[in-house]
Amino acid sequence: MPASSLILGEALANRCSQVLYRCLEEVGSTKGALYLRVPDGVGFQVVSFYGWPRGTRPPVSLPLDHPLTVRAQRERRTFVVNDASESPELAAFGQGGEWPRYLITPVYLQGDWVGLLIQRDRIKGGTFDADRDGPPTVAICEDLAVSLKEFHLYGGSGTGSSLAVPAGDLDPGPAPGDLPTASAIIDEVAPVPERLLPVVGSAVPAIRAPETRLPSSGPADQEQLHGFPGGQDGYAALPWEADRTLSGWVAPPPVSPERQHGMMPPEQRAFFWEIAGLLCQILSASAVALWVEDPEEIRPILAFSTLPLSPELQQQILAHATFHLPAVRETDLRLITRTEMPEVPELKGAFATYMPLLLNETPQGHDLMMVFRTEDHSFSITEIEAIQQLSRVLGLYLQEARLHERYHHAFLSVSHRILQSGESRVPTLRPHSLATARLARDLALRLELPTEEVEAVSIAAILHDVGLLLLDPQMLAKPQLTEEELKKVRNHPELAAVFLKDLRFPFDVVKMIRHHHERWDGHGYPDGLRETAIPIGSRIIGLIEAYEVMTSGKGYRRPKGFRQVLAELQNESGSQFDPTVLEAFSELMTRKGERA
Repeated sequence: MPASSLILGEALANRCSQVLYRCLEEVGSTKGALYLRVPDGVGFQVVSFYGWPRGTRPPVSLPLDHPLTVRAQRERRTFVVNDASESPELAAFGQGGEWPRYLITPVYLQGDWVGLLIQRDRIKGGTFDADRDGPPTVAICEDLAVSLKEFHLYGGSGTGSSLAVPAGDLDPGPAPGDLPTASAIIDEVAPVPERLLPVVGSAVPAIRAPETRLPSSGPADQEQLHGFPGGQDGYAALPWEADRTLSGWVAPPPVSPERQHGMMPPEQRAFFWEIAGLLCQILSASAVALWVEDPEEIRPILAFSTLPLSPELQQQILAHATFHLPAVRETDLRLITRTEMPEVPELKGAFATYMPLLLNETPQGHDLMMVFRTEDHSFSITEIEAIQQLSRVLGLYLQEARLHERYHHAFLSVSHRILQSGESRVPTLRPHSLATARLARDLALRLELPTEEVEAVSIAAILHDVGLLLLDPQMLAKPQLTEEELKKVRNHPELAAVFLKDLRFPFDVVKMIRHHHERWDGHGYPDGLRETAIPIGSRIIGLIEAYEVMTSGKGYRRPKGFRQVLAELQNESGSQFDPTVLEAFSELMTRKGERA
């Protein structure tokens, strides 16, 4: 049992935690620490804290002669420190932030000083303001004083506390090295990786939810789909994910021009489903939601729940997310939900409590996880610690994923620059390559390839014909080629492989490019590979290139319609093309054609 529960009792410990949750909700602070006074005048002891980064927890105790307690006693009211450079007494609370800002409130009970509430860093940025943030904080502290009196914690004297545990006996929490790894947690609690863990409810820290915002009468809020519109954002692949239940989608109007709709990579979705499943298994939460910040895209919010969520509950998740995401409008958000029990009736009503957690702060914003439940009671200290540990694991994973995406974008930029450099030599190369890359990526997602394979296919498709830049452009412009010239053109995959080998892509981009003209029956070039010996990315690019050439009119007197082209491609199933890849592509393009 946590030390605060041993000292205060579970009920009062939960009340103290509720103080910090209310600070998050009503004041907008991202970090908080609550200290209560201990007997014999030795000082104050931390009984609850929240939001400090791993390894930067606030001090366990504050003696009465600590400069901060001396200042708080002198102020005797809420005060603000927005520039801590001249406040060394706050140095122990400023770790993990470049410009920490503070709102500090002494807590009084019948005139006696019994506590100290320290809040740090507003969730929407900016500074604290005593006139704006002071009144709600004072109201929270007054409610805390009532609870302390109700539990007879203090006998009317500032030194007569029932906190009887010395400061050295307080549990400082697990050391950074003691935190479990993601694999250790998942292996221990979820030994079956191929399916989602059963959810038995979930428990979460208790913030009283603000008034529920039900769906408006606009068509965007009313639309409920089990799939997503196709397009360049990659969402066309989502409805066909066999092990992912998409129980709802709130469709918004177009997003602002600054950021377009994006997607969540499959591995990130799968990892979050596992973490959320663990939370719902060991707690009593109704839903867990995740927002991942991206400077160029507005990505969907992921929401995991035991029972299917009603449209009202889905809308409430969007409303809460909007409150914590100042740069994003609610109408711009989309929701992907996964439920463990899709066959049962949906959960109705409203979320009564929730806990927001900042996972990672970036220059553009922050990653946000929210844990919801319909019951109106606080999360216990034990539950909070479990949530915080799992959120750290998720936050670290998302940091690594974000770094991986940056590398991918860097390689994409290099690939585009290579194409641009050759536009004057082969004018049709760039539009053909980009069109091939867009469809190849959609098909890779449709086939549920790992993110690394999707990225490799995207880059390889952009560069698949870069070997043509090493040939004579006058020869390429001829309407007909001699046998010798045709042989030179067929060398372009090998030329591309030689040209790109020193770029050292982190995945098999060069191999995919070299073999994109191999055939399923083994009659292709340059190496005559057959069937699954051909890289999956090469099979995708070869198919998409054939489709793009025929529909664009390149090499033909006029472009052909996609249904006619699909029929011609089907005739080559099992000879030129992989039948499985071709079937997936036909389904993908048929759906796109139906929406056109």
